Amino acid sequence: MKNYKLQITNYKLAVFIIIFNLQSAICNCLYSATISSQRIGCIDMNRIMEEYPDAKKIKDELSANVNTRKENIKNFQSQIVATELEIENMEKQLQEYTEVQKKTPEQQAVASMAMTDVNSSTDTVAVSTEPANITPQISSPTFTTADIEARKVTLEKQKSDFEKYIAATKQEEKDINNKVKKNIMGKIYDAIKEVSDEEGLTVLVDSCNLIYGEDAQDITEKVLKKLK
Repeated sequence: MKNYKLQITNYKLAVFIIIFNLQSAICNCLYSATISSQRIGCIDMNRIMEEYPDAKKIKDELSANVNTRKENIKNFQSQIVATELEIENMEKQLQEYTEVQKKTPEQQAVASMAMTDVNSSTDTVAVSTEPANITPQISSPTFTTADIEARKVTLEKQKSDFEKYIAATKQEEKDINNKVKKNIMGKIYDAIKEVSDEEGLTVLVDSCNLIYGEDAQDITEKVLKKLK
C-alpha cells in the first residue's frame, strides 16, 4: 500500500511541473544569449499566470482535479485494505475452527474454555463435587473456502481497477499538459511577442530572475491588456 499512497504526492508534483514548465518555456523562447547594447524588457510571469483568465481557469481546473483524484485514490485504498482484512479474518477463523475439529472431545473442551473469559474471585471460591460434564460450544463459520476465494478474486479486481485508475490519471496529466501548451502558452507567447515588437525590445527576461533592472522596461501590464 505504500506505493499507492505515493500517488497523491506524485500527482500534485506533476501539476506543479506543468505550470513551471509553461513559465520557463515562454521565457526561454524569448531570451537572447547576447544582451549587450540591446534594449531589455522584463515581465512578471507569476502575475501573468495569476491574472490571465485562461491560465487561471486551467489552474483552478487542475486544483479541482487534484482534490477529486485525491478522494478517489483514498476510496480505492480503503476498499483494498478492508477486503484484505476481511480475507485475513476469514482465513484465521476457518483455520481455528479446523484445528479444533481435529482434536478429541476432551481437547475441544479445554480449547473452548480457553476461548471463554472467566471471572475469578479470591474472596469466595465455590468447589463443585459433581463430575464435570462439559459440552464445548464451537460454532462453525458461516462461510466456506470458496467464499474466501471469491473475496480474493474481488481483491484482485479492486487492485486492477486501482492500477487502471492511476494509468488514466497519468494520461490525463499528459492531456492537460498538451492543452496548456496549445491553448495557453501560444496565446501568452503571441501577446509577449507583440508587445515586445511594439516597444522595440530585443531581450526579455522574467522579472523574478532579474538581479538589476534599472534600464529594463516592465511590459507585464501591457501584456495582460493584450490577453484580456
